[in-house]
Amino acid sequence: MNYELDGNRAAAMDQLKGPAIGLMATAGIGAAWQALSLVLNLLGAGMGAAMSGSRGMPNMLSGGVGAVVNVIGLAMAVVVFMGASKMKNAESHGFAMAAAILAMIPCISPCCLLGLPLGIWALIVLLKPEVKAAFQG
Repeated sequence: MNYELDGNRAAAMDQLKGPAIGLMATAGIGAAWQALSLVLNLLGAGMGAAMSGSRGMPNMLSGGVGAVVNVIGLAMAVVVFMGASKMKNAESHGFAMAAAILAMIPCISPCCLLGLPLGIWALIVLLKPEVKAAFQG
């Protein structure tokens, strides 16, 4: 048994824990927001109904189109959560990278205000050589 290798893996796992939990929380917040928006859109009380006198984006993101956008947002939240879970366990480097990148994309990420800084943090950690090695070992 190689104790040095196990120690390096444990150190890498410690580095992964923070950004992974942050991305999981981001995905959870995003999923809750998308689920609430979906219910409101299906009930006809979405953003378009709240701003019935206005034109533009709020009206465009209500009703059926809004529901589709919410379902896509829910799917993105699930992907980010699953990738963050893989990241936390050092199971799939590619999936973890994809989740971090997806979390950073405005308007489609689960929670764009949190997704950008947490996604950057996750990428910085994921690109470290010792962390990459932990995924392979």
